[in-house]
Amino acid sequence: MNKSSDSPAAGRYHHGDLRRALLEAAARAPDIENISLRELAAGLGVSAAAVYRHFDSREALLAELAAVGIAQLQQHFAIAFDLHAPAADAREAIARLHQLGVAYLRFADEQPAMWRLIFGTYAVQTRADALRSGAPTAYSYLPAALQGLYRTGVIAAPPEPGDLLFAWSTIHGAAALRVGNVAAAQGEVERVGAEMVQRILRGIGAAHPSS
Repeated sequence: MNKSSDSPAAGRYHHGDLRRALLEAAARAPDIENISLRELAAGLGVSAAAVYRHFDSREALLAELAAVGIAQLQQHFAIAFDLHAPAADAREAIARLHQLGVAYLRFADEQPAMWRLIFGTYAVQTRADALRSGAPTAYSYLPAALQGLYRTGVIAAPPEPGDLLFAWSTIHGAAALRVGNVAAAQGEVERVGAEMVQRILRGIGAAHPSS
């Protein structure tokens, strides 16, 4: 006799709880992008039919999970600095860039599978929606940090799109190498973050990067 989606196991979850449990279980998987809904169902002790009531495909689940991951990254950035309060001086502006870089690296260190997911194809729509919304998002922090460098005199000219891409690529590349266990990128996250920030500052024209 086939196990019903209304079995006692499925009945453990109240309305909405199974959806949340599925997302949480997927987030814990070492290879999020290749997980299957049937594997998730088996792990939670529910039928595949119960899972499909909440997500009609693996892609739908991963897209929603990517949105969750991007929100988590934004929370890490919000701890790094207050997006709505300008840096008081050059030292604080540089410290903010460092804190942001460290938050980025630490997120990749602590949640490598989620980090890969939010910069992969399943997050494309969420990223596009975030950029169109006009509301502060995870993508608002690096431009704000670079603007802070300009306003406090660390860099002489307003940051250009190429400066943003350069800064992001530098930190993202270091995170990717750490996730891939490349020896050159390993080490204490604060130190690696500081080294990357010094290179970013020199690359975008800071007169005194170590101010």
